[in-house]
Amino acid sequence: MADAATPIGDADFARRMAQLGPWPHDSGFPVAVAVSGGADSLCLAVLARRWRRSVVGLIVDHGLRPESRTEAQQTRDRLTQIGMDARILTLDLAPGPALSERARTARYDALTRACIDIGALDLLLGHHADDQRETAILRARARSGPDGLACMAASTTTPDIRLVRPLLGWGTAQLRARLQQEGLAWVEDPSNRNPRWQRARIRAELAQAGVPHHAMLTRQVAEAGAARMQREADLATDLAQGVRLHPEGWATLPGPLPPVRVLARLIRVIGGGAYEPAADQVAALHRAAVGTLGGARLMPSPKGGWFLLREAGAIAPAQPTPPGGMWDGRFRVGGWSGAPKLVGALGDGVAVLARAERPWPAALLRTLPCLWQDGHPVAIPHLGWCADATQACVRFDFWPRMSVSDASIWDMTQA
Repeated sequence: MADAATPIGDADFARRMAQLGPWPHDSGFPVAVAVSGGADSLCLAVLARRWRRSVVGLIVDHGLRPESRTEAQQTRDRLTQIGMDARILTLDLAPGPALSERARTARYDALTRACIDIGALDLLLGHHADDQRETAILRARARSGPDGLACMAASTTTPDIRLVRPLLGWGTAQLRARLQQEGLAWVEDPSNRNPRWQRARIRAELAQAGVPHHAMLTRQVAEAGAARMQREADLATDLAQGVRLHPEGWATLPGPLPPVRVLARLIRVIGGGAYEPAADQVAALHRAAVGTLGGARLMPSPKGGWFLLREAGAIAPAQPTPPGGMWDGRFRVGGWSGAPKLVGALGDGVAVLARAERPWPAALLRTLPCLWQDGHPVAIPHLGWCADATQACVRFDFWPRMSVSDASIWDMTQA
C-alpha cells in the first residue's frame, strides 16, 4: 500500500474510474464534478481533468459566510487554470432552524439541476477515506441499522443522475500531497475544525487514534458494504418476481405479500418519501395486510392480491406547477411551455369519466395526477383523456425521489 502522504497518481485514478464505469464517450456527455474549493474536491477536479477532457466543475455558493462568493470565484479561477469549464451555483438560504440539513438538500438539488442542464449523467463527489471513517463512527453512535453502517457507497444511482465517489480508497493527506505537487492552493473551511460540530470532534479523535484503528474502521465498512450489496440484490430479485410497479404511481402485488423489506421500499416510493417507515410499523402493516403507512395505502385487489397506492389524504393539494416541476414528490410534469398550470389529484373529478373510461377501481383513479382549470379536470394523461385537443400534450411522468431498488449501489472502500 502507498504511504499515507503519497500523492494520488493519474494511473491509479484512471484504474479506479475504469472500475466504476462504464462512462460516456469523452466527446459525448460530460462528467460533472462537485467542487467546493476545499482540498478534497479540488484534487478530485485535477484528477478528473487528467482522466478525460469533457469534465465540468460545479461550484455551489451557499452564501452562508461573507467570504463565500469570493471563495467560489477563486475556485472557478483555479478550475480554469487546469483547463476545466466551471459554473457557480448560487443558493438563497433563509436563516433559521435545520440550516445544515436545508443547505445539504438545496446543494444536491442545485447540483442535480445543473447536471441535467449540461447533459451530465454522472456527478463525481470528493468524499474520501477519512470522511468514510468519520461517517462510520457517526452512524455507530447513532445506532444506525446495517445499511447505515455500510456508510457511503462508491456509486449510487438516483432518478436523475449517478453519484460517484472515486476517492473512498484514499485519505486527505494523499489528496493534499497531490495539490501541493500541482502547486495549487485550496480553500480552508473554518467549520471543519470547529468543535461545535460533532464531525469536527470525531475528526480530532481519529487524528489521535492511529493507523490500526483506521484500518479496523475501513474493514468494518467494507464488510457492511458487501452485505448491503447482497441485500439489495436479493431485494431486486423479490421485486422482479412479486411486484409490478405502474407508471400511474401505484404497485400491484399478486400475492402472497412480498417480504417486509420489499414492502418498506415500495411504501417509500409510492408514498413519495425520502426514507422508509420504521421496520416495526411496516411489519405491523404486513401482518394486517390492509391499512395506511408513510403516505401509502395497502388494499386488497378485487381480482386477488393487493394494490399499494398513494394515500388519498396525504396527496399534495392542487397547485400551480411549472413545466419540468414536480408535483406530490412523485410526478414530473410537462408537455407545455409558459406559465405554470394547476396540477392536482383527480379525486372527485373522477365523475367526469364515463364508466367505459374507468379501467381501474375508483380508489386508484382518484390518485391520478390531473390538470385542472376553473375547478374542472381538463387533462388526465394516464387515461388518454382531455377536455379538448389543446390539452393533449400534457404529460405526467412517475419520477419518485428515490429508486424502488438500490441494486445499483456499489461499495468499494479499498484503494
